Amino acid sequence: MYKGIFVTATDTKVGKTYVSCKIAETLEKSGINTGVFKPVSTGNRNDAKALIKAAKIDENTETVTPVFFKNPMSPYGASLLERRASDKIFDLKKINNAFKYFLNKYEFTVVEGVGGILVPLKQNFFVSDLIKKFNLPVIVVARFGLGTLNHTLLTVEKLKRDRQKILGVILSGKKNNNDVSVKSNALIIKKITNLSVLELGYNEKIDLEKNIWIIK
Repeated sequence: MYKGIFVTATDTKVGKTYVSCKIAETLEKSGINTGVFKPVSTGNRNDAKALIKAAKIDENTETVTPVFFKNPMSPYGASLLERRASDKIFDLKKINNAFKYFLNKYEFTVVEGVGGILVPLKQNFFVSDLIKKFNLPVIVVARFGLGTLNHTLLTVEKLKRDRQKILGVILSGKKNNNDVSVKSNALIIKKITNLSVLELGYNEKIDLEKNIWIIK
């Protein structure tokens, strides 16, 4: 089993936090001491609260999410709007120390990114760079519906170019029965990328035995 995973996404609001919580919840119920870590957040720390609740751990939101900006936008954009030096606020040493804290304390850590992989965290430093720095295997979260093929394949292509290990893709959210692409998107992604693909609708559970690729 890996020491953790990095959960990224094709975009914002595609279900990354939902999937991260479901994975943490599933692992905790399986008896695995699971930590959760969202290095940076904007707008609020509600994602950190949800992750803590899912993993059933005694951590505060400031520990789970050490870097925070009040405006709901990219961290770099928020730092400019709030007139805060991104290099000082987005402190890589602070983030790396927090990351090591979770790796050392927990058997397995679910790390959740922010937005998609090319969201700028500070000038010339993106989520993809954080993924490389942490060097954890990656799970890509994407929408079920129309447009997800392009977004997912671009994300996978970027990760492959960065030589990052991709565990698989999880399609998340509510299926639109009027969207005929929903019937074939998972299959097409699997055929083109040769990756494992899981369809996870709202309120559905993860069968860890059938989807063991999520953790190893």
